[in-house]
Amino acid sequence: MKIKFWSTMSKLKFLLIVVFIVSGCATVDSQPSKVFHQLGVAYYEKGEYDAALEQFKKQGEVKEDLLNYAWIGATYHKKRQYKDAISYFQKAGATGGMQFTTRDFGSKIFGKLANCYNNLNQYTDASTACHRAIHRDYGNGYAHFQLALAYFKMKLPELAVREYEIAIKYDPKDPTYYNGWGVLLIDSENYAGAVEQFKKAVSLKPNNRTYLLNLAGAFYRQGKYDEALNAVDKTVLLMSFAGIGAGLQIVEIYPVVTTVDDPSPAKKAGIKAGDKIIKIDGKTIKGWKLNDVISDIKGQEGTSVVFLIERKDTKNPLEIAVIRENIIQKEASPVFGIRSLILRYIGKKQESLKDAKQAYSLDSSGKWAQVALGAAYLDNGRSDEAVKLLSQVKKSTHARILEATAYAKKGDFKKTINIYFSIPEEKLSQKNVPLWSDRIALLEAFRPLITSKIQNATTLKTQGRYKEALNELGDALKVADDTTSKEICGSIYRIMSMDPKLSELPEEARKYALRGDVLTEEGKFEGAAKEYLHAVQAAPYIAKLYFNTAMIYGELQRHPQAIRHMKTYLNLAPEAPNARAAQDQIYKWEFAMEKRANGGAE
Repeated sequence: MKIKFWSTMSKLKFLLIVVFIVSGCATVDSQPSKVFHQLGVAYYEKGEYDAALEQFKKQGEVKEDLLNYAWIGATYHKKRQYKDAISYFQKAGATGGMQFTTRDFGSKIFGKLANCYNNLNQYTDASTACHRAIHRDYGNGYAHFQLALAYFKMKLPELAVREYEIAIKYDPKDPTYYNGWGVLLIDSENYAGAVEQFKKAVSLKPNNRTYLLNLAGAFYRQGKYDEALNAVDKTVLLMSFAGIGAGLQIVEIYPVVTTVDDPSPAKKAGIKAGDKIIKIDGKTIKGWKLNDVISDIKGQEGTSVVFLIERKDTKNPLEIAVIRENIIQKEASPVFGIRSLILRYIGKKQESLKDAKQAYSLDSSGKWAQVALGAAYLDNGRSDEAVKLLSQVKKSTHARILEATAYAKKGDFKKTINIYFSIPEEKLSQKNVPLWSDRIALLEAFRPLITSKIQNATTLKTQGRYKEALNELGDALKVADDTTSKEICGSIYRIMSMDPKLSELPEEARKYALRGDVLTEEGKFEGAAKEYLHAVQAAPYIAKLYFNTAMIYGELQRHPQAIRHMKTYLNLAPEAPNARAAQDQIYKWEFAMEKRANGGAE
């Protein structure tokens, strides 16, 4: 939804004002500040924001005006210069103390102010601005939408959902609200709910590539690959066209070339950055909007478009003909990346590799491109290349799973274990079908290692070398699936029963556990969790480490990890005095997860 603050001046009135100013007359409006204001509004509505700022600031030089500050803030907001926008909105009185001309006007100012804060990740300030907007006009759907975004980022999904519902109630035809709600549901792993919201967004704006790509992503996570492929194919069509491969910008009243792709038809024909386009195919384009210029340049692949160009280092205009070619935008990189992964899971490995290479050629630094090409290399036995790519992708569970698998195929199980062990449990969800299938594949790659470790432990046990046997079983426990993990815990429990001294903490694990205890006492649970994870990794066969780690994760409300560690504790110490209390705690955490899931879905 685009919010308009004030009525737009007609083109005729705009032209009249320009004529009178040039001629030295002020018949339309004898007050200079109002003339500057009207010019600024006209430029703003035309999308010429630099020119609008110039006029608004001239107005400010003549007469200081709160309304003028609001317009300057709105213009900076359009330019995505959010700090400057906030500064001028505050000058306009958007701090709660100043009463605007109308409640509706003030509400819209606060809504835009909230958007600025959200874009700067200042979510508490955004929330405050939203509440001020809503106080002035409860029916301001945009303000409710911005409040939903702030709540989402503040990890308050239930409140965010409520605000999305209210925003949609007042603006049911705004697709951005449905899309935002869908993103929230993706984060909550409610992929079916996300699909429904993205479908609504697409129905309102069928050619929006963001909505289509989000829809494809939701289907993809559900494992509904045919539906995902259909949505992503539509997105590909929207992001490819027959053109010349050059970026344009309106400077004053003519389009000017800002960038020239390499390679591209424009590059081949000799078009350069800085060229001013005067005519297209003989038509004068003076005063055209940028979208109209771009539309005129596009056409059928293989056809030519002729430009009349002014270049700074030439006296006379140049006539340059360019043959249109199929152009795929750099922004299409994630689209090809997602399609590559979809094709991978339906068994079309060569097509997957082709799309992955296309994604990487468009943007070699893109997350989806790197994951897709890394996965394709992994499938084609190119493990070293897969590791090189996947290791570059930060904060991606999928990349870590694939990277660990690549190391396993290289035979580097130590590196594999370290990577897998570092993945937070809550990131490994069965609801995310492709991720879970790759996790299963990784665990299958671990089977030879686990079998070897268990056999070694059995031999060491018969030799009375219990500590070494526990070390072998501990390594196997780090990477075992649930069924095998329970069996390994049983073997550890039987060895521990033979000698109570074996339950003493090794020195390294003791050091990390004590550090975790200190941080827990200080209420620094994130740091405590990290220290206890180090302790568990140093001595994965010691039961009490899992209990303490579980309780810390419980404090952090990271319930999947808390439950996994507590279950491991019970498997390692089934007859512990607190076994009943530990199992009851698991039930409580499971209920908390159910409540949270239901809150996110409603």
